Amino acid sequence: MTLLKTAPNFRDIGGLPTRDGRQTRAGLVYRSDALDALDADDLVQLASLSPRVCCDLRSDGERLQRPHRWPIGAEPRVLNLSVATDIRVLMPELVSELRNNATAEGAAALMRHLYRDLPMVCAPVLKRVFALLLDEETEQLPLVVNCTAGKDRTGFVVAMLLHAVGVPDEAVLGDYLRSNDAASRASLQHKVAALLHELIGISAPPDMLAAIIAARAEYLDSAVARIVADHGSIDIYLAEAIGLDESQRSRLAGRLLVH
Repeated sequence: MTLLKTAPNFRDIGGLPTRDGRQTRAGLVYRSDALDALDADDLVQLASLSPRVCCDLRSDGERLQRPHRWPIGAEPRVLNLSVATDIRVLMPELVSELRNNATAEGAAALMRHLYRDLPMVCAPVLKRVFALLLDEETEQLPLVVNCTAGKDRTGFVVAMLLHAVGVPDEAVLGDYLRSNDAASRASLQHKVAALLHELIGISAPPDMLAAIIAARAEYLDSAVARIVADHGSIDIYLAEAIGLDESQRSRLAGRLLVH
């Protein structure tokens, strides 16, 4: 269900099953693409959801180019938690690789590379997000996590959150892949096409654009493979890199899950 028609990847993570028979509670955590184009109806709808905090994972440049619109009088506290691993922030060597292999497979290889970096570059963001969710003295919920498309940076952060509260891998993947269902991908496709033309100087073919715009299991798998290689498992990654212990995970589940 699309909650905001002008932010088609805005959605509630509630209703997902956990291994112990509970499910994620609705109305507490939302994931989203950029909220810069909200129309009057969607501003009213967003106000009704009463978000307290927004964790914006976009770069400073992205935020300047597409500032969020918030309902007047219902603006959340916004935390600018820039994650600099994205197609919009490519290192020169990656641009060169893509220029030399400007194909669908070249684009997919690029995405796998970007996802392999997410566990490291998102670690500070995950620490902040978990701290917010565990803060019972200052109410931080409902909370919104967003980036530009709402699928890569946001997708990884939300996947780690869901794993932390016991959502099984297949349900985590299912939630991640729902980004492919977001209505109106034409605008994103146009923006990615323009970006690729700027970066590598060609008009990208449709299959190359599709490889970048899509949420694919192989991409999220690349991030998980990096975690396993570096830490042994996601659970150990959450403990070692994020500092999330079992007691905190139990408290987190108590806040975010329902029977």
